[in-house]
Formats: sequence, structure tokens, C-alpha cells
Amino acid sequence: MMNEEMDSLYLRSLTVLLVEDDEDAAEELGVFIGRRVGTVVRAANGLAGLAAFDAHAPQLVVTDIQMPGMDGLAMVEGIRSREPRVPVIVTTAFEKVEYLERAIDLGIDRFVLKPIQAEPLDKALRDCARRLRAEEELKLKEKRDADAVEARQEGCRSLLLTGLAHDFNNLLQAILSAVETAGLMVGPDRAEHALLNVAMASSKEARLLCRRLAMLGGATGTRGQVGPLDALIHQAALEALAGSPLVLETRFAGAEASVQHNEAQLAQVMAGLIDNAREAMPGGGTLSLSTDLCAVPAGDPLGLPPGRYLRVLCQDSGRGIPADELPRVFDPYFSTKPRSRDRGTGLGLALARAVVRAHGGTISIGSEPGRGTRVTLHLPLVEP
Repeated sequence: MMNEEMDSLYLRSLTVLLVEDDEDAAEELGVFIGRRVGTVVRAANGLAGLAAFDAHAPQLVVTDIQMPGMDGLAMVEGIRSREPRVPVIVTTAFEKVEYLERAIDLGIDRFVLKPIQAEPLDKALRDCARRLRAEEELKLKEKRDADAVEARQEGCRSLLLTGLAHDFNNLLQAILSAVETAGLMVGPDRAEHALLNVAMASSKEARLLCRRLAMLGGATGTRGQVGPLDALIHQAALEALAGSPLVLETRFAGAEASVQHNEAQLAQVMAGLIDNAREAMPGGGTLSLSTDLCAVPAGDPLGLPPGRYLRVLCQDSGRGIPADELPRVFDPYFSTKPRSRDRGTGLGLALARAVVRAHGGTISIGSEPGRGTRVTLHLPLVEP
């Protein structure tokens, strides 16, 4: 496909803001532009144009200069403060130096002189579409490159973690066997027996850590079970909140969802998320759990393949996560909680991401200090 055809096709996907105070000119331009773009949003002056820009987030602006109240260039200045890269086409019958100087300072992309001719305006629209398309392709390439680097890094980490977990587990098996045999040789009334019990308990905890490392490395096991997850999520919440003063709110709409999953692993993920929420609300609060079905389009920022997904939301009203810590919450051994024997190891969210990714989904977190944390899971549906 030729570049001009691609530019024209891309142009048809755009929303264009048209700002023109002359009704006849606005109608004529609206029809002309409307045949070439996806949507035309019209405004009669600069103030209305700014309001329309905020309301509709157009990708391209076409504006007159001289208008009552706020002129077109003053409006463009306001738009530039919001979105510096939005292309702007100015239509004007005036060639005053002051207008040209202001326009140059604002970085106006194209000028089309009045009376407007079809060919110059059509070319200006396609030129702006070409720039937007090039910028979008560059962003996609940068994202693909970053994803490829991350995938290589994750592959190395997974190989390392899985290998370490395997070798460490073999050593632990020998230790456990030796401790257990020593326990049989030492009578229960001997002081050494108590020490062996401590060694046995610690070795079992270490074996559990091995399993977590293996899971983090990608050895997440089979996902052979297919069915809805509402009951699993609800049960995980009831068990994790047993004896807790928290208020549990639920809204489950995933009864018709068929998700291929490992029940034990997803139950562990939900229990960990709910436990995090509980610890974020030591003085009490509300935990909201919900499920629904959603469609993910192509090019979604989550990076998911297009299709239908079960969306799981876990929202608490706790203390939230500081903005500088939020990008690191999925890093292994990063924790916002004090380290101790029983909590704060920093593997919980890293494990959750490993499990969810192994199920073909994504997990994301949004938070604001003092206003709680929201965790969102997307898991692909098994279509009939």
C-alpha cells in the first residue's frame, strides 16, 4: 500500500477539532473534513474550542485565527500547554507579521490561506496524519524493543531461579532426611531433639521457599482445569479475612466465564492479594472484590492479545502505596512492609505476576497514598 493511501486510512481514524466562528465556513469545512476523518468536533470560538479539546481529546486541530473573545492562536497556546505534540492547521485570510510571529512561536504545523481550496487543505490534513502515524509507529517500535529486552531478561532470570530452586531443593532433601533420621535416633526427652525439631521446621520452610522460587522462575505447572473463578475468589477472601474486622463487598459477574487455570496457584494469588489489602488497613476498612467479562481490542496498552477476558478487581481503602514505590512492587524481594520471619519477604506480588502471566493474563496495580490500592487481573477466556 502506498504511503498516501496509508496516510488517508490513518486520517479516517482521527478525531479532528474544527474551530471557526463563521457559520457558513464552518459548515463547508465540516463537510469537507468530515469526508476524510473519523470524527469532526466543531466549536465557534477559542474558549469553546478549549472546552471541546478537553472533552473530546482530538488528535488534530484545524482553527481560524481571528475570532471574538479568545482568538485561535491564544486557544492553540492553551492546547499546547495540555498536549504539546497535537498538530495544528491554521486557516486564515490574514498575513499580518504579528500573527505569523505568534504562529511560529507556537509551532503551528500547517497554514491554509482563505479562501480555502480543497487541494491545500487535503494535503495539510494528510501531512499531519503522516506525522502522527510516524510518531505512533515509533512508539510501537520502542515498546516492542523494550518488551523484547524485558523478555530476554525475564528468560535469564527464570532459568537462573528455576535452576537454583532445583539444586537447592535437592540439597534440602538430603538435609531433611538426615534431620529426620537423627530425630529417630535421639529420644524425645533429650535436649537435642528440640533442636532437631527446629531444624526440621526451618528446612520445611526453606523447601516452601524453593517452590516459590520455582514458581517465580516460570515452573508454574499445568493449567488443566477450565471453569469460572467466582467461587474460588470468594472462598479465598473468606479464608484470608477470617476473624478480620474488615468489611467485604463483592460483585461477581463471572459465572459464565470459562478460564483455564491452576486452582491452587490462583487461590494462592488471591489469598496473597487479600492479605496485602488486610495489612494495608490495620485499623479497619473495606475490601471490594469484583469480576466481570471484558473485550480487549488490538493495540491495548496492557499488551494483551485481542479477545475476551475475565477481569478481576481487588480494591482496598487502605493507606495506599507511595508513587515512588509503585513501579517496583512486582520486583522480587521488594516489599513495602517491614522485614520479619513471617512477612515482608517481597515475593508475593512477584509470584502473583509469574502465575498470572503463566495463565496468559496480566496483573496491574494502581494506588494513591491515603486512598487505597486497586489490583486488576485479566485472564483469557476459553471460548466455546
